[in-house]
Amino acid sequence: MTMSKRTILVFILSLFLASWSIQAAAIAVVGDLESGAAAPWLIVTMFMPGLWALGYLALFNRAAFRRIRFWPGNPVWLVLAGLLPAALALVTLGLVRMLGWGEGTFFAFDGGGVNVLRGPWQLGPGEQDWLYFAGNVALTALFFAAMNGVVAVGEEFGWRGVLQDHVIDRFGLHAGIVLLGLVWAFWHLPSILAGYNYPETPVLGGFMLFPATLVANSYVLAWLTLRARSFWPAVLFHGSVNGIFAGVTEDIAPAAGVVQLQIDLLILALQIVLGLAAALTLPRRTGQAAAVAADRSVQPR
Repeated sequence: MTMSKRTILVFILSLFLASWSIQAAAIAVVGDLESGAAAPWLIVTMFMPGLWALGYLALFNRAAFRRIRFWPGNPVWLVLAGLLPAALALVTLGLVRMLGWGEGTFFAFDGGGVNVLRGPWQLGPGEQDWLYFAGNVALTALFFAAMNGVVAVGEEFGWRGVLQDHVIDRFGLHAGIVLLGLVWAFWHLPSILAGYNYPETPVLGGFMLFPATLVANSYVLAWLTLRARSFWPAVLFHGSVNGIFAGVTEDIAPAAGVVQLQIDLLILALQIVLGLAAALTLPRRTGQAAAVAADRSVQPR
């Protein structure tokens, strides 16, 4: 059974109240959300959408469990989801260097390849030709997508596994995706206003940059989940964003005379381009429930 609009509203508002309370407590107790002491608080917060969704399904709408495809399906979508943020991170770094806006400290580039200077790259540091470097980045992206996905599943089961189908059914494809992106963004609001993600421009970040970013990402994740008919690509995409994408982009040091906001706006512009590409190529939605019925014969019992 699809959630009613009233149920969706109650679900979102109650989730906000619970999640914002945890974030506010973390800010009051820890202060600096970038510190290691804040990690347990943030992990608990990340699991709230999934726990809220499980609670709703178990207590009020057990029939809706049938809409969720727990089997991950075609691994191509999982790999693509893990690699997309890495590609976007390297494009961002390349454009920042080309514009003379800054430089990263992970890599030194030359015509023949890349010198990997430092970092947790799975194939190691040192001089690498372009093919080896691409393999190094890809393997690292997938590694951190899987590792961070252990926590990201707490969000993505709630957002893409459960809520996405319901908001699309009730509000339409595009309105539902935009609504979910805004919910996802403002669910983070206390942390953003406390300086997380946008320490130099928290208000602009919390009310404009981050919502625009997550609406764009909401389209990418809708594209992945509707094509894969599974929420697991969203888990790996989210894990990869929190891993290699954040690592590479946050490592960029602005050049003299360049403010961080310029780089933030460039990152946003690239994410909007990717989101628009996803929006223009969205598949005809058949719903995860139809996927479950179609794939029931090949799923493990």
